[in-house]
Amino acid sequence: MAKKLRYALITSVLALMIVFSAVVSACGSIKTKHPRAKITVEFNSKTYVIEYTLYRNMYPQTVQHFIELADNGFYNDMIVHNYTSSNWFTGAYSYNGASEASDYDSAFTAGSSSVRDYLEHNSKEAAYYDLFKAGKLTPSVYKKLSYDAKGNEKVAAEDALPALIGEFSSNDHKIKKNPVRAEYGVLKMFYYPKGDTNQKVAIKNSFGQLLEHDYKYNCATSVFAMQVSGSDSAYGEANYCTFARLRNDGERDKFNSLIEAVSDYITDELDGASGDFTRQVSVPVDTLDTFADEGGQAIETSFTTTQKPLIIKSVKITKY
Repeated sequence: MAKKLRYALITSVLALMIVFSAVVSACGSIKTKHPRAKITVEFNSKTYVIEYTLYRNMYPQTVQHFIELADNGFYNDMIVHNYTSSNWFTGAYSYNGASEASDYDSAFTAGSSSVRDYLEHNSKEAAYYDLFKAGKLTPSVYKKLSYDAKGNEKVAAEDALPALIGEFSSNDHKIKKNPVRAEYGVLKMFYYPKGDTNQKVAIKNSFGQLLEHDYKYNCATSVFAMQVSGSDSAYGEANYCTFARLRNDGERDKFNSLIEAVSDYITDELDGASGDFTRQVSVPVDTLDTFADEGGQAIETSFTTTQKPLIIKSVKITKY
């Protein structure tokens, strides 16, 4: 009797394991509500590895987009191209790529026009579009709504745009309980203003609903910001998706150390002359956005670049 019972138990366990394996194979992987990502930042020859909690339970499509870009190595060896008192923006330009105009230190020393050339030569906009065309990024924004033979709304694959749905309240993505606020240390997806336009797109939200919304809120690509201030009225959670927090107090300490290292560099190496640490440069962005109305393409944008580069060495997903 005991042998039969043991055999039955073993058989049941094996059956459950087979079912579980089939589920994992079918889904690709088990997805948690809170994936994690490690961002390695290099400044002044020292690296800082900082871990974040991603909030898939509240911002599923933004988190999926970020994970897909990270898994494809898109964020490796990039620079913080816009350094402000509230946010450090990255995700758009490589650090010292393969071209002749790719020495960052020389470009910064030469002046703003050289920095502009550097950024244009090291733009990753084309690489982002290539990833989308290769099917590496999940679509969430479409040119228009279509209809099937029964009159039901649908979206066509050929109408997919290389843009990300805006998961924030101004775009009708409202989180009722404990949303991620624009606070110290968060990560948020960024998009460039498309001007005074009412251009519409179709979006497919996380509930599978098809809706018509403004393109200006659904045009993010790869740029994200690391918030370095306690609050941010200019780029708050109402208009930008704040999708990740520092994982714990230990990671907060690491982030503090990075910010302090920048401050110490300005004090020790530049005699406290913060103006010598930055250089303003105007650069066209969204140059490959052929869908946007006039005024939303090749937008001339001002960046604050740094004399000593802040380099995003890698973004790695450590928990899915």
